[in-house]
Amino acid sequence: MEENKKNKEIDIFAKKYIQEIKEESPSKDFTTSLMNAIILENSKSVTVSKALISKKAWFVILSIVFALVLIPFKSQKKSLFTIPELDFSFFNKIQVPNILENFSVSSTVLYAIFLFGLMLIAQVFFLKNHLNKRFE
Repeated sequence: MEENKKNKEIDIFAKKYIQEIKEESPSKDFTTSLMNAIILENSKSVTVSKALISKKAWFVILSIVFALVLIPFKSQKKSLFTIPELDFSFFNKIQVPNILENFSVSSTVLYAIFLFGLMLIAQVFFLKNHLNKRFE
């Protein structure tokens, strides 16, 4: 009951306060001045993105990596990195049963898959061109 009384008092106070506030309206050229300010702001904030690592730095990094990996040390008989020889003869011992021996696909299914692939590729190119033109 007491809360309800407080809510009514707050409501009456808010109504009186709102009635005392004068109505304000924007000036006649508010929209044009705002749009001009936005245009000026957009023209100032053109950012040019730069690569984090320049091409010269990448060239230096790759040169150092190739030098460490590919150039053997002349003072040592063994190179720094030795590549072990791999024996793949165990592949000859593995026998895989022919799972797809009795599997056959009708020509209708093959045509459907082929046309689906063509349509998918066409849509990708169409949508790519459409979106590029839209966001230029």
